[in-house]
Amino acid sequence: MSEQFLNLKEMFLRTKEAIHNFMDILTPRIENAKDDHERLYYHHIYEEEEQRLDRLSALIPKIEFFLDNDVPKTPDNTDFIRLLQDISLEKFGLHNFLEHLDLALFSFKDTEHAERLHQMRNTTDTDYQAIKGILNWLNQQFDGAANAAGSTPTDEKEGVNNNLKIEKYTTTQAQDHSYHHNLQEENKAIKRLTVGSLKEKKEVM
Repeated sequence: MSEQFLNLKEMFLRTKEAIHNFMDILTPRIENAKDDHERLYYHHIYEEEEQRLDRLSALIPKIEFFLDNDVPKTPDNTDFIRLLQDISLEKFGLHNFLEHLDLALFSFKDTEHAERLHQMRNTTDTDYQAIKGILNWLNQQFDGAANAAGSTPTDEKEGVNNNLKIEKYTTTQAQDHSYHHNLQEENKAIKRLTVGSLKEKKEVM
């Protein structure tokens, strides 16, 4: 489990830096908005990402605590379960950041920021697929405890009219191979590479 928490820590540190960069891009648009609509539009996005920075600043030390200390990682440890649920909420935060970056790409596509935003968008999409896989695995290990209320985006909810979903975010689920499944496949591959199998391969050659 330490591997998963290390991956999450690195992911959240990476997205924290990206949010700072994104806010730096948005600031001049807010300051030089041509009207109240434009100012409110970018201010709303800025404020949501600023709030997420506050959450990440509180969450990352908690992850580090569980990495550095031998504490029970069980359903009976309410602090640990609360941590899992906080991580689940940040999955939703990554989804929002992905949407915010896509919105910005419409506005900044012909500016000096376009390439940087594309890079941030691609990294965030990769991280979002990864965190979904990690949370799938954690939910399997802890009987759904890592599934906090309010952590599922509209695009991934069941029972929501498809007309209200954005296809580019629903189709990415097809790329979301279960983290647990991937680990199983990796373990199978390692087991196949036994000394015996390597000897057989050498004899054939």
